[in-house]
Amino acid sequence: MKQMINFIQLSRRILPCMLFIFLFSSCSEDVLDEEPKDFLAPNNTFVNKAGFDAGLTALYAGARETHMTRTREPGLLEKEWEVNYGQGADIGYHIDEKSFITDYSVVNSSNGTVLNFWRTYYSLVKDANILISRADGENVFWESEEEKNEIIAQAKFFRAYAYRTLTWFWGDVPIIKEEITTPKLDFVRNPASEVIDFILEDLKFASENLPTNNPHGARLSKAAADYLLAETYIVKEQWDDAISSVNRILDDSQYDLMRNRFGSMTDKPGDVYWDLFRLGNQDRSSGNRENIFAWQYEFNVDGGHYNAQERAWGPFLERLKTPDNMQAILKNDLLGRPVVFIRITPWVESEMWDDFDNDIRNSEFNVKREFLINNPESAFFGEVIEPTEDNYVRNMFPYYQKFTHPYGHPQGYDTSGRIYTDWYVFRVAGAYLLRAEAYLGKGDLGNAARDINTIRDRAGALPVAAADVDIDYILDERARELLGEEDRRVILNRTGKLVERTKLYNPVSGPTMQDFHNLFPIPQAEIDANKEAELTQNSGY
Repeated sequence: MKQMINFIQLSRRILPCMLFIFLFSSCSEDVLDEEPKDFLAPNNTFVNKAGFDAGLTALYAGARETHMTRTREPGLLEKEWEVNYGQGADIGYHIDEKSFITDYSVVNSSNGTVLNFWRTYYSLVKDANILISRADGENVFWESEEEKNEIIAQAKFFRAYAYRTLTWFWGDVPIIKEEITTPKLDFVRNPASEVIDFILEDLKFASENLPTNNPHGARLSKAAADYLLAETYIVKEQWDDAISSVNRILDDSQYDLMRNRFGSMTDKPGDVYWDLFRLGNQDRSSGNRENIFAWQYEFNVDGGHYNAQERAWGPFLERLKTPDNMQAILKNDLLGRPVVFIRITPWVESEMWDDFDNDIRNSEFNVKREFLINNPESAFFGEVIEPTEDNYVRNMFPYYQKFTHPYGHPQGYDTSGRIYTDWYVFRVAGAYLLRAEAYLGKGDLGNAARDINTIRDRAGALPVAAADVDIDYILDERARELLGEEDRRVILNRTGKLVERTKLYNPVSGPTMQDFHNLFPIPQAEIDANKEAELTQNSGY
């Protein structure tokens, strides 16, 4: 509101002046070349740290839009972002079987979702390049070289983050290193190996220039860059460099696994894994030493937006009926309002749990498997709802509680599936699993098992034997620990397992998938617009 008031006040000053110029001056070159001084433009914004901080705020917001929010691309909805978090892979599918990516036969180069993904991630590249290119401008004032480099480091991190997804979604993609200020119609695809090298250089710079101190987990720090550095070194099979990158995180006393209950709801029934996902507990000031970096959400705050995980991942409970044909479950603060954009696979329901009864990540607090009729007008009030062939697929499958917020929807229980829980991008558990992957690549199964068992010990699960550790076991453990947090499609593609595991575990998407579906098609609109060079298409499309 304050910004709107300022804009109106500014308009009242500027518009009479514009009218005076229009009426009483000719179209001289002085008027046509007038330099704007009374409103924000790149030339008068990116002149000092305050201006670059404003640009970074927009960059953080744009990066957050790759999570469960409505994006700048108007056609792309929350449910479509679930492609990255696991829809159409081994952990889930969209309940509409003809939805994009649930049925791979409908994926083509003219699909609007493919285009929106492409443009959203390249918008991040564009915004990052503006900050990087303008940071060395002649008229920019910096207090120090360190101040400038910290700004550039954040922009380079997000550029690397965008290219990480671009190359694992499309393979070879154009590398754009600087701000584009004139029309360009001759883009060519760079080999994925060059893209990985480009990502690596950006992340090295970020690691060297981002602050070590991480008070809240809301801004980028050195540890966030080291996390992605470790992953990138794994891709390049530089195992020792990957291990060293993780060591820098785990050797820092700021970071550790949370092993005891903490935060805002220790008076409620739960466990430490449940606590990790309660409202406010992601902020490191809550005592959370596990958060490395999280997307930020805030209720009733301009720009705070909302997190749509509950809406996407939970069963459509309000459609359940009682035996006396009444609505069985009324919306309340304990259940929220899920509508099932992403239906978990049978593997995620139960089969992935290799220690089903002991693993707290599968406890009654973290996976709700039993639902009671809560409609007081029903004669069956309080009774357990029995699954049937008609209601189970969509309306009452297991409900992972990390995706909802019992006891704490700040806007009340008529939520439309929105929560305001900050969402982890990277946390310490994931760092242990990256190091385990690097040890596996190095052939050190003992240390790989040790890192995995650090996670399993916190969960109360039986340890894995070193001889049983392979890449599939690590991917299984990542699903158990990081379901809905990690970029599952990226992880599966970089390990070469996307097609295999989708066919193995996804009964809906798997049968429609062919080997070439590991990559998306280059959007036809981008090919057609690239008039002065050939933007080649991926095989199979």
